[in-house]
Amino acid sequence: MMIARATVLVDAPLEMVRDAVLDPSAYNYGETKVQDMVVESRGENELVARINGHLGPFKSFIRARYTLGESQIELTMLQGRLKDFHAVFLLEPTAEGVLLTHQEEYDFGYPLITPLLERALQGWATRSVEAEVASLKHAAEARVSAVA
Repeated sequence: MMIARATVLVDAPLEMVRDAVLDPSAYNYGETKVQDMVVESRGENELVARINGHLGPFKSFIRARYTLGESQIELTMLQGRLKDFHAVFLLEPTAEGVLLTHQEEYDFGYPLITPLLERALQGWATRSVEAEVASLKHAAEARVSAVA
């Protein structure tokens, strides 16, 4: 299983960071793997969306459920090309803002070539997760500026 993880300190209240994670447009700042995100349904504690983008050099999509917890948002793949994909956004309030950690776990599901895929894509996956937390930081802090 390939894991990519990144953390950033966001100068915004917890609710604005949570809103940014669930906002399809928040992933468009910088070079993220997310081309667009189409929300299919929204409930009180969950959201289902189709996320179009790329997996390394390949166009890809996943359909995922975001489940909201008090200090985390969990993403579970419902449909996609991978055998399994799971991600989590951890939200830790601090005196300086919110520490946002995003972790993605990829299971390619090809026993013979998975180790090669993991080695080939690990750097890309890490850069991708770093770009996503930077984009979410920008979106959340822009919300603070808009309110001020």
